[in-house]
Amino acid sequence: MKRISILDCTLRDGGYVNNFEFGASSIRQITNKLYEAHLDIIECGFLRTAKSNPDYSLYGDVRTIPLPEKRNGCMFVAMIEYGGISADDVVQRLPEYIDGIRLTFHRSEWEDTKKLALNLTQKGYKVFIQPVGTATYTDTELLTLITEVNKLLPYAFYLVDTLGSMYKNDLLRMYYLIDHNLHEDIAVGFHSHNNLQLSFANCMTLLELNTTRPLILDSSVFGMGRGAGNLNTELITHYVNTNININYDTMPILELIDDVIMKIYRKHPWGYSPPYYLAAIRSVHPNYAQYLIDKQTIPIPQIGRMLDKLPAENRHLFNIADIKHLYFEEMRNATNDARALETLRTLINERSVLVIAPGNSVHNHAKIISDYITSNDAFIITVNFVPDIIKPDAVFIGNIKRYMRLKSNTELLLLTSNIQGCTDNSLTIDYETLLSKTNASDSSGIMVLRLLVKIGIKEVALAGYDGFTAEENYCADSLDNYLTAEAMQQLNINTALQIGELLKQLKINFITPTLYDMR
Repeated sequence: MKRISILDCTLRDGGYVNNFEFGASSIRQITNKLYEAHLDIIECGFLRTAKSNPDYSLYGDVRTIPLPEKRNGCMFVAMIEYGGISADDVVQRLPEYIDGIRLTFHRSEWEDTKKLALNLTQKGYKVFIQPVGTATYTDTELLTLITEVNKLLPYAFYLVDTLGSMYKNDLLRMYYLIDHNLHEDIAVGFHSHNNLQLSFANCMTLLELNTTRPLILDSSVFGMGRGAGNLNTELITHYVNTNININYDTMPILELIDDVIMKIYRKHPWGYSPPYYLAAIRSVHPNYAQYLIDKQTIPIPQIGRMLDKLPAENRHLFNIADIKHLYFEEMRNATNDARALETLRTLINERSVLVIAPGNSVHNHAKIISDYITSNDAFIITVNFVPDIIKPDAVFIGNIKRYMRLKSNTELLLLTSNIQGCTDNSLTIDYETLLSKTNASDSSGIMVLRLLVKIGIKEVALAGYDGFTAEENYCADSLDNYLTAEAMQQLNINTALQIGELLKQLKINFITPTLYDMR
């Protein structure tokens, strides 16, 4: 076993970015180029109970995992997430199959994982034991686990910084605890996430230790991985080349970045961001931060305060129900809006209603909107912005983030009750009553339509409801978002569903191009 090994997990951990859909050609290119770069271990993807698809790095059978023709000096592995596949579905290892299997699991899943580890060892696979969130284990829990791991004698045992929250002293304390108690024939692996931009620094710290213990460092090309990403393969291989005299060839890795990875990055970006920083310093699962940032409704300080409220006992494990409940509890601020509703109803009177959302079509189809206003004497409600070319009768604002960025405050403001900032020219509408019972989304564009239903409006014209695409989405720079492609797609789906629901109560006429016109 080598003293230092680099394990590239682009096809597995990186797969969370693009739903593992690399494409058959790119999967082979990644595998072959990493082999050409002399990587020690290449992780090919997940083993899961499913029919294998050559375009995805998800495999239902080790026999379907594509491997290079030459395999000298390189180990190939795949990962099984607890419950992902039955031991019966993993065949006895033959030389043409992968060499090893990594097992990842939570504390409560260890007993079953242990049985699986023993089964796979007996079938001839090198087994890697990789507990989720090792950094969150108490010393007693970790020592108990190590005692049982020693009996299994796997190929490697992992220290996993799932939350990306470990500083140097945290890392060294836990590493020495493992090193002093783990059987000498078992390698120690380190899998880090880059929430605090410390993956590279922490790996350098481990490489500088004076120990004979075999060490495996996980990385991915260009740091590819969900959220803040991982340690960069191109960085750690160059560092080892320069400082430890192990010869990796970084040029094939750079070719991969140029030919394959950058195309994915432009479509599904990853990397450091303030929400992931907030999650790391609070030792909470980064998906909680991702959920809140994808809402695009609350500023960073409020995200931090909400993360602080997550239950301490399970904040390192993502449970979407927990964050949804916390979010809507935070937003809920019940108010009696009867007078506000009557005021708005009186202001509209018998006029037609035009709602203008801030899509790019507001600029691209300005004449259509202007002609509609002139022809229909419309009562104009804009959503979260004040256009340069149109004077609205009212501005609807459904979240504090948009309210804080509003440059004009001379128009009548229709504020939902989760916004603390009412003025003399504002009407406050109860937030919770604008949420669907079946889909509790608080998109401002949808909430304003529910408000119109609430005051008895039967028909509305919509402009600027373009839908989200990879292009510029807003006619105002202050409204730019940083949503991932997946988040935009999900938002489009949710919005279309809710418009479909509203069509049962409200006639909707789109006067500018939109993804949501169901006619």
